[in-house]
Amino acid sequence: MNYISVDTISKTVNGNFLFKDISFGIHEGDKLALIGVNGCGKSTLLRILAGEEEVDSGVISQNRECRFSTLRQKSTFSDKDTILEHILSGDSPLMSTVREYEFLVDQMAIEENDEIHKRFEHIMSEMDRLECWELESRVSSLLSELGISDKRAHMSTLSGGMLKKVALVQSLVSDGNLIFLDEPTNHLDIDTIIWLQDYLQKSTRAIVIVTHDRYFLDRICTGILEIDNQRLYKYDGNYSEFLKQKALRESIEKREQNRLNTVLRREFEWLKRGPRARTGKDKGRKNRIVDMMDQQTSEEQQSAEFSVSDRRLGKKVLDLINISKSFGDNQVIKSFNYKFRKGERIGIVGPNGSGKSTLLNVLTEKLESDSGSVTKGLHTVFGYFDQMTEKMPDQMKVLEYLKETAEIVKLDDGSSHTPAQLLERFLFPKSLHFTALSDLSGGEKRRLYLIKIILTNPNFLILDEPTNDFDIQTLSLIEDFLLDYGGCLLVVSHDRYFLDRIVDFLFIFDGDGGIKGFPGNYSQYREYLLSEEKVQKENLRKNKPSTKVKTEKERKASFKEKKEFESLEGEIVSLEEEKIELEGLFSNSGMNPEQIADAHIRYNTIEKDLPEKMERWEYLAELMD
Repeated sequence: MNYISVDTISKTVNGNFLFKDISFGIHEGDKLALIGVNGCGKSTLLRILAGEEEVDSGVISQNRECRFSTLRQKSTFSDKDTILEHILSGDSPLMSTVREYEFLVDQMAIEENDEIHKRFEHIMSEMDRLECWELESRVSSLLSELGISDKRAHMSTLSGGMLKKVALVQSLVSDGNLIFLDEPTNHLDIDTIIWLQDYLQKSTRAIVIVTHDRYFLDRICTGILEIDNQRLYKYDGNYSEFLKQKALRESIEKREQNRLNTVLRREFEWLKRGPRARTGKDKGRKNRIVDMMDQQTSEEQQSAEFSVSDRRLGKKVLDLINISKSFGDNQVIKSFNYKFRKGERIGIVGPNGSGKSTLLNVLTEKLESDSGSVTKGLHTVFGYFDQMTEKMPDQMKVLEYLKETAEIVKLDDGSSHTPAQLLERFLFPKSLHFTALSDLSGGEKRRLYLIKIILTNPNFLILDEPTNDFDIQTLSLIEDFLLDYGGCLLVVSHDRYFLDRIVDFLFIFDGDGGIKGFPGNYSQYREYLLSEEKVQKENLRKNKPSTKVKTEKERKASFKEKKEFESLEGEIVSLEEEKIELEGLFSNSGMNPEQIADAHIRYNTIEKDLPEKMERWEYLAELMD
């Protein structure tokens, strides 16, 4: 089934084309990635597909069966809303029905009249028709899997990572058969990204996603849509297949450009001869030359590999001795020791809120540790690319902004480059050099901020979530730069591909203040965890009989525990039967509103109590004779 058809649409911003006359379709089961450089119009195209923005020309047709939900880069919410209220605030029929049901239940607790009764009877039938009864349990299940236990916590109390998780749940529990996801992995830790990756992989819904996470694209996508130079190219397959197909396309285009350039050289020679020396068909030939010039592609965004020259590092780089840090009762860094050495390339991974950014602020002395000492080497110079881009003067031009830091930068090969040349190497064409900073996109500002840090020529580079807001082309360029970087490198990132390419050692934050080291990149660490898990399961399987014998000898059930065991058996059977009975009642339209409300509350209680009683019963069963 075709959900959406896009026919020769165009979109301009400030008089410039983002994309021109592009066409494609979205079909049932498609999992499509939308990629391209920052500012090419990816998020704009998502908003257009979702009906939130108009096109300048062209037609978009939507199938009546198509229902979609959207995850935006930045979600909006009311501070007064709880997590559950926010998730149910969507405008889909499912969400609207559940909201109406919850409202009427509250109203009937205050007053009853014929109008409310009629509305309640209608909403009950809608709840049955749309199968809304499972919605709350689905929400609870997803929140639980994402580590959010309190559905009634207010949105204003949540961290950036938690807000992203709640926004994810809101988009995933909708009844849409098509999901638009704009940078869903930003601000998520790696474990959550892997969870989302697996969830979407198993989903039967169609997906259109904007993300820079290349492993994510490889695992999920069945097709790639690339916006390149105002045009759209569609490739079948995942990200790895896209790279192969794009290389082939660019090879063909390069041969065509070489042929075109050869023809143009001959034509320019003909033009130089003068009117008398040329044949009589001047006008037609001149027009053909203009057409061929229009077909030439611009090369002003091509980049080359380079690295800045090494600022000398002394024998001592940076020593952390017994440092710790707490915020109130929350200890985010327990006693930690490490001596950094020249040339180290260290990645930092761990769950959101585990203290990764805190460590960076402590070692750069932006934040004072509670104990221990931080001793920096005499020649150590930090370059700190943090998560918050510094405030930029809006009216200042791009080139002026860099010239404030340095007029020249020396490269490893001995040559020198100006800020203008450095801008071009980092994908800022000359056409942007005199653009006001206020006119840059968020990703372009982040890239410019990184160039400014590089211009200071640091020998200890610290990057906190450098992959957020960057497109894949920029990430590849940064990775190439970092591979040639000769100083110390310390990077916090949730991008597995990025970590695999540039680091060879990891600091692992466990979420309880502990930090452990691992020699290797992230994929090697995951393989190690899987192998350890396999060994533990195998040992558990081998030792289970002997463990049971030992347990029986050392500890047997007390009289009180035996009585509890017998009681639990009956309680569990009773709860299971009651649960089945309640599920049957939900489809009974003859029940009165108070009964339905009470049954709904009781069902949720059983859903919570039953697993706990089962777990206790299994434990006591091990102690019984």
